[in-house]
Amino acid sequence: MQAKTLDEYFERYGSLLGQQAIKAMKPLHIPNGNQEAIGLMRELFDAQRHVVSGGVKALKRQKSLMIVAEMGTGKTIMAMATIHAHAQPKGKQYRALVFCPGQLVGKWNREIEETIPDVQVSIIDHWSDLAGLRRRLSNNWDVPQSSRRWPCPRGPEWHVIARDRAKLGSRWRPAWVRRAQMQETGLRCPKCGELQRDKAGVLLEPAELSRKQSKCGACGESLWQFTSELARWEPARYIHKHMKGFFDYLVIDEFHEEKSSDSAQGNAVGSLAAACNKVVALTGTLIGGYAEHIRPLLFRLSPRSLVREGFGWKDSTAFNERYGRVEVKTTVRDGGRYEGDDNANSRGKRSSKTKNIRPGIMPTLFGRHLLGNSVFLSLDEVADNLPPMTEAIEAVQMAPYQEEEYRRIEQAMTSTIRDMLRKGNRRFLGAMLQTLLSWPDYPFGWGQVGYWERTPSGDKTFVPVVFPANLPASEVYPKEERLLELLQAERWSGRQSWVFVQYTQERDVCQRLADLCGNRGLRAKILRSSVAPAKREQWIAKNSHGVDVMISHPKLVETGLDLFCKNGGHNFPSLCFYETGYNLFTLRQASRRAWRIGQNERCRVTYLYYAGTMQERAMSMMGDKLVAAQALEGKFSSDGLAILSGDACSAEMELAKSLSDQIDVGHADRHWRRVVSTVQQTMGSEFTDEQAAFLGDILAGLPEVHATPG
Repeated sequence: MQAKTLDEYFERYGSLLGQQAIKAMKPLHIPNGNQEAIGLMRELFDAQRHVVSGGVKALKRQKSLMIVAEMGTGKTIMAMATIHAHAQPKGKQYRALVFCPGQLVGKWNREIEETIPDVQVSIIDHWSDLAGLRRRLSNNWDVPQSSRRWPCPRGPEWHVIARDRAKLGSRWRPAWVRRAQMQETGLRCPKCGELQRDKAGVLLEPAELSRKQSKCGACGESLWQFTSELARWEPARYIHKHMKGFFDYLVIDEFHEEKSSDSAQGNAVGSLAAACNKVVALTGTLIGGYAEHIRPLLFRLSPRSLVREGFGWKDSTAFNERYGRVEVKTTVRDGGRYEGDDNANSRGKRSSKTKNIRPGIMPTLFGRHLLGNSVFLSLDEVADNLPPMTEAIEAVQMAPYQEEEYRRIEQAMTSTIRDMLRKGNRRFLGAMLQTLLSWPDYPFGWGQVGYWERTPSGDKTFVPVVFPANLPASEVYPKEERLLELLQAERWSGRQSWVFVQYTQERDVCQRLADLCGNRGLRAKILRSSVAPAKREQWIAKNSHGVDVMISHPKLVETGLDLFCKNGGHNFPSLCFYETGYNLFTLRQASRRAWRIGQNERCRVTYLYYAGTMQERAMSMMGDKLVAAQALEGKFSSDGLAILSGDACSAEMELAKSLSDQIDVGHADRHWRRVVSTVQQTMGSEFTDEQAAFLGDILAGLPEVHATPG
């Protein structure tokens, strides 16, 4: 009988494919083999030691290594141990630079001092700190950079720099002129005097020219200039230009956040990686749904496999055509039906094709470009004594009058956006999505919702679409009631809870929930973005005493922070996503802030949404993407593989399409129950024959790869 599904195929041929996988793999480190001598002041778990041993062998062969490990597995100590063990032949005399989020500078500094014996640690705040360090260690400034030999350190030296500090350079402002005597409003190029217009021919305004460093379309003159402030070197650029080879090792923490190909932060990482001898990159969430998330990271760290396939830095479309999803749109002008290029040209028609990168990942990306440069680790492989962790998703029905008004808003917006998208106009898309996501949670204080259009004269005019009704703010709405029930149950059990919301500004859901908690006798506090990243860990420790509920945006705690104190004190083992959004990186990071090594309480993560709304569609999409991301990281399923190469578009376009066309995207709980099932099944499980078979199938004939622990 022929196998009809991937699961049936693996069940029938898994053993045979597994044998072929073993023959094809040439692991650098086998978990049952010998481990590297490390010599730290803290003990490592057995799985962590195997990661370190594999990492040391990898760094002996290549320049860079990616440690893709689940949140809470101890990426910080594994990076330190890998570098310290690799430096063993040098007698532990080396310099390491840590590039990390601002809120983790203090944590890195503390853990380095607690882990590495006889270490010297410093924090770099400004390029002048680097200049002073360079001046003390190099007396011969006339020697060319390529031939300079930096003095060897007396022991291990670690230097920590916040990523927002590393990218800071001189400030700039737009440069343009006006002919005051003619009282004109247009902006002219200071060199040739040409009026500046956008692609539609509309005169530019100062605010639009301030968004990015532009050039004159007529003469190419830069339409920006440095300000009169003291110019500052970007520390990353300073290291790249004046201190190549000074640092033996570079650690890039939360590496996935440097995925942009043209951001200042991403460019800073590229400069640092080029200036250091070895690089260790750390992340718990490598993939966010796009193959494009991987391409810039690989080029900055280990471009050899990409270059071998003929890819260049600018070959984004070609890379995504092979490993991702590319949407091709054909536009035919001058009327008539499109029947192919030849027929169109014979009728005098003009056709054009545009390619756009969309979410989607081909599994061959894993074997060809990731496995040979990476080591993967999950939390259950590190510690077998972790407390239980459960995830639950709950759909809440809106109140009848609330739902009636939501449907009216949805209908008005749907009819408008359908016509606009048909014409390629997306101006109303963002307002529509934000309204349909946020109105059910904050159905008061609204005005007209619409979009801005430009008139032929170049002025902007507001086009109203719908005026959402303002329901009574004194009411407690169904999802709020359900949240309060969950929080009260946790308080009665002696447990603290952390609530995540998306809307914290004009429609301040944080304050709304804090007030409702106070009315029910729950003590609640809000962590705001005004608390500097470097001070958030201290703020949480100081303000958590006696608090039942803490409320914040998930991005404020998504990277590196623990929501419990290992030495006693605060502990927030219950997390609730009151609002989820659709950023997979943020959701995955924030949902694991409590379930980490050292936690002794059962952890619960709850996701709430209003049934039959845009919130449900967003949850369904997030469930799909989460299954896909887990599949690429080694947790495979038929659903996950189907999603990896599935048809998709941008988050906004996908939501709009599902709404306007009434596409059945499925119930959110169906997708999320698959994710919850995967989490529960993999806790304490071993690498299965089916998983090994799939790996062997896609890795056969590929370059050398690393073994994964477990």
